[in-house]
Amino acid sequence: MDLKVYIEGVLREVCGVTESTTCEEIIIKLAQAANLPGFYTLVAVYRGREDTLSADERLVEFFRKIRENPTTVQFVLRRLEAPSPHPSRVSTQPKSHPPSTDHRSHIRQLSNTAHFVPTNEAIGELRGSQTSAGLVSRNSQSVNNSVRQVGRRSVETQQTLKDSHFNNHPATHFESDEYEQLEDQLAYQEQEVEFNRIRLLQLDKEIAELERANRMLAASDAFAMGPAAELAQLAATPWPQLLEANRTRQMDLVKERERYQIPLERISAQLERTQEELTQLENKVTHELERLLTTLDSANAQRRQLLRSLSPTPVRTRLPVANKTDGVPV
Repeated sequence: MDLKVYIEGVLREVCGVTESTTCEEIIIKLAQAANLPGFYTLVAVYRGREDTLSADERLVEFFRKIRENPTTVQFVLRRLEAPSPHPSRVSTQPKSHPPSTDHRSHIRQLSNTAHFVPTNEAIGELRGSQTSAGLVSRNSQSVNNSVRQVGRRSVETQQTLKDSHFNNHPATHFESDEYEQLEDQLAYQEQEVEFNRIRLLQLDKEIAELERANRMLAASDAFAMGPAAELAQLAATPWPQLLEANRTRQMDLVKERERYQIPLERISAQLERTQEELTQLENKVTHELERLLTTLDSANAQRRQLLRSLSPTPVRTRLPVANKTDGVPV
């Protein structure tokens, strides 16, 4: 199935949409094709209403749920606020308090409906984090610790800015520029905190998927034995005795092969002699058959000649002269 999505008024077409295709995959494909970094969400417009799709929602199930034809639904890739890589370009409006509970809930909702298009380095890190559940867990813990540290530094910076802002002495031009620069850095750090929180939620989701896959493997009969039990079984195996038994078996097989080698060679030589005799007999039979055929041809020729010599010559009777009244003899 093909899907048509509007990106800033430009129509793009996504091919190969299946039942397992999620909204997150479509957002990543479109953003990477159009080279659009930042936070994006997919919005469905139909019958005069707009629905914001979550990152893990499947498009085929969405069409079944709304009971609409895919051709009548318009999709729009909508850009959300993303952290700026340059602190000087960030808005200079200071935030006087750390993120509250409502703000955190808003970030969680944003992470459920939006998706941040990562760079190649971020994709490599996320793929590396999928190798094992323990490694992903450690990455998520480190990201969580970095989020807390950045949050504490932002709060301390805000308090310092407040104290310096409410001093009685007048601020010079240099101090004003420095204050604006600190505000820019503070806003950039807060946006970095939001980005890290969204990334932390993504890592938590990957951890849950890996844990579910691990439970499915543990529940199957083929992987019922854990690593510890397997190592214990390998340690209890008498490897030296098995090696010695295999060596003894190999020597016995070599001796048995040598014992049968001489009869096999004798039989091979006898088979070659028999093959040569058979070839000679075939040649003799062929020559004898050719001689007999030649003799038979000559005997047939003599017989035909003898029959011609013994057969009498036929005498033709002379017919009387026909009159005009007689008919024509036939």
